[in-house]
Amino acid sequence: MEPIDLPLYKTLQTLPAFPFANIVRQSAKSTRVARERFLLDRTPPSFAFHQLDRFDAAAYLTALKSVHDRIASLPAEEDIRSLYLEKLSELSTRLNIVNAMKRKDDAAVSTFADHLFGAPLQTAQELSSEFDSLLARSHELHTHQDRVNAESFERMVRATLDYYDLHHWNIRFTNHPSISIAHGDDGVKIPTVKIPKKFLSSRARAARLLTHEIEVHGLRTANGMTSQILLLGRGLANYITTDEGLAVAMQQRLKTEESTDPGFWDAWTAALSKELDFRGCFETIFTARKKLNVALHIENANEEALDTAWRLCLRVSRGIHHPNVPGFGFRRDHLYRSGLLHIRKVFDVYGEKNILPTLFAGHASVNHIPFLQSRNIIGRIPDFVGTRIVKEILRSEKNRTAQQ
Repeated sequence: MEPIDLPLYKTLQTLPAFPFANIVRQSAKSTRVARERFLLDRTPPSFAFHQLDRFDAAAYLTALKSVHDRIASLPAEEDIRSLYLEKLSELSTRLNIVNAMKRKDDAAVSTFADHLFGAPLQTAQELSSEFDSLLARSHELHTHQDRVNAESFERMVRATLDYYDLHHWNIRFTNHPSISIAHGDDGVKIPTVKIPKKFLSSRARAARLLTHEIEVHGLRTANGMTSQILLLGRGLANYITTDEGLAVAMQQRLKTEESTDPGFWDAWTAALSKELDFRGCFETIFTARKKLNVALHIENANEEALDTAWRLCLRVSRGIHHPNVPGFGFRRDHLYRSGLLHIRKVFDVYGEKNILPTLFAGHASVNHIPFLQSRNIIGRIPDFVGTRIVKEILRSEKNRTAQQ
């Protein structure tokens, strides 16, 4: 059956590529220089953005207006058309961020980013108290040895994709520090799983990542791409909070040990950036992380704390040229924790078992649940094969090594 939004989707796809995530990411060179200076004497960092000048914002705005007018005039059911107009409005906000970056207006970038991603649901004080509780029970926790490298994890990702019949998906190694999936909203035709070249993980974390990235993000993409509404594959407006919250909720189903709810450090850094400048955020996170590392008897406790604090503060400073004013920030990463809280409320209202097929219909937000239910749009839910696949791949690698 032909998707009911096909004409609208084809029109949306005429927009030029908009690599938003890459545009707001600091250039490697400016990051390296800023880190060296900052760690040496706490010189306030400044950042450059290598893809910013390459993006023709004026041309994109013209195309955005044209697509808006065409979609507004195409014959379509009004609830379907509304999904597309909401999506265009979200793209317009992202474009506002880029234009503010071009003006080096860090205050405007922060304002537009808060509009796009919403405010953190927890305050810095609440999260500070949560850390105190975590530190107090650190004796109950233990660390895992790193055993899974990038090549092993690639095999695990491929096995998980194959399990869900996603044989045509691509896997690519990148220099970025985090695993991600590029799909229709990133301008790619074939979904691509991106794995850091320097990936190193415990077995438990590898299993959580397979569920988080493939069994949630990937499966929601696949379900949406084959649904009656194609936009569910690319992503409805503001789906990211639900996407990240659902991924965190599902990875917790694996019952692998975690020191705290995922997203804690990201949420704390985001909340701190509302009150502190870059240096203040860094010092707070570095001090806390080092205390925890020492309590957990982690080797290189100081270096790990430095790396983690820098990475978190760098992420909360995306799109910001001079993140040295309290309140400046790109607070997207609070969505892991905020999204988890949203999902828990949804489970309380609908019941987890009842609502999961609707949540897995594609890339939609919890606000779209009534629409999805009215259309009876559902999707395949995870079978939680990550832990089994990690064990099988590691066992096969061990056997192969023994035979050599």
